Amino acid sequence: MSNNPYAPPSTSGSIEVAPVPVNDELAGRFTRFASAMVDGILMKAILIPVMFATGYYERTQTQQIGVLEQIAMSLLGMAVMLALNGYLLFTRGQSIGKMLTKIQIVDARNGELLPFLRVYVYRYLWMLPVVVVAAIIPGTVDDLLVNVVALVDALMIFTADRRCLHDYIAGSKVVLYQANRQKVS
Repeated sequence: MSNNPYAPPSTSGSIEVAPVPVNDELAGRFTRFASAMVDGILMKAILIPVMFATGYYERTQTQQIGVLEQIAMSLLGMAVMLALNGYLLFTRGQSIGKMLTKIQIVDARNGELLPFLRVYVYRYLWMLPVVVVAAIIPGTVDDLLVNVVALVDALMIFTADRRCLHDYIAGSKVVLYQANRQKVS
């Protein structure tokens, strides 16, 4: 080893190279909104009939649903989301809405596709603890809590990097679609 601080590093041994930031074009705010609307409409097309068929909707109107029933309905919604979008999320970083609007979810640092934990759990299930806490709170304060958190999440799209709260939690960003992206290891 040289004592010269200006000498290049030795090439013997392994050198870890930091990932190179990818300059993908960020998805537009309206495009992300349109994508979310498509996904929301598809989810509601399945969940609303279930809510009516089980009497859940009527019980919500009279505030006669229990904590476990609220959590069960939330879990059902998450399962429906996974059934509709799971394959696309894991193979292309897209939901149905993102596929139709030609955008995709990628790692914010290196532009690669995210693994299961980050794309589904961190991006989509991050609200589950908020829903559970809110379900325990009696009255209408619970609805307010969930709505405020969801609003803050959505409004963060207006930051310079167009990342919502769930993007920061997952370490993701949404960019224009590019086929054949690598998967984060």
